[in-house]
Amino acid sequence: MGFDSSEPEQRRRLQAALAAAQVSTGDLWLYYFGIGGSVGEYEVEAYLQGLLSLPELQRDLLAMAANELFNDQASPRAPYADELGSGDPSRPEDP
Repeated sequence: MGFDSSEPEQRRRLQAALAAAQVSTGDLWLYYFGIGGSVGEYEVEAYLQGLLSLPELQRDLLAMAANELFNDQASPRAPYADELGSGDPSRPEDP
C-alpha cells in the first residue's frame, strides 16, 4: 500500500498535535483501539515515523482519538483526510 497525497501532511499534523498535547503513542493507541481502530500499537508507531502507510479510515480514527484525548486543551487539532483536499485553505502549498 502506497502513500496517498494527503497522508504525509495528515501524519505531520497529527504528530504536531500529539507533541503539543504531550500525548504518548501508547495513550493514543489505547484510545484509538477503544473506539474501533484495528491497527496494532507497533503499526501506529511505524506510521507516525513515516515507515508505514495506513488506510484512510485508520488515519481518521487516529485523528479522532487524538482530538478526543485533548479536546479540552488548546492544542492544534489533528485533521481528517477529507479536510486536506485541494480546496483546504489551511493546507500549505507545495513550493
